[in-house]
Amino acid sequence: MKICASFVLMITLLASGALAHAKASIADMYTDAVMTADIPVLEKILAPNFWYIASNGHIRDKAHFIEDLKDKKLVVNRMTLTNIRETKVGDTSLLTSNGIFHGMSDMPRPQGLMRYTMVIADNNGSEQVVLFQATPVISTEDCMDGNCKIK
Repeated sequence: MKICASFVLMITLLASGALAHAKASIADMYTDAVMTADIPVLEKILAPNFWYIASNGHIRDKAHFIEDLKDKKLVVNRMTLTNIRETKVGDTSLLTSNGIFHGMSDMPRPQGLMRYTMVIADNNGSEQVVLFQATPVISTEDCMDGNCKIK
């Protein structure tokens, strides 16, 4: 019994240590940086040719997206990505997910349930976000499978 308890404790400690040192996904880094307006992280993880397509359809390039966050023209209070599905071709990944968006901006935008699309590419050995798009959707029975209806 003591051996089993010791083994479980050892596995738990190893797992918690491994989790503490686990690399955050680029999607997690992006959502955290957008919610906290962490400009140095965004400068690093957004590709030079990054496009942000807001839930109202407005498009921003990297410089203007970062400027909006810096100047508080866009303040994101909550952005979650759930039910993430990923497909990969070469060094490029396409993620799609459901999620919740709540924020404020100088240009009104839909809030609530969204379908997110994110394109991530390898840029000289560094993962960078090339595109992020939020599309407002309506919750349906199939929504947890990613099949929400467009608003």
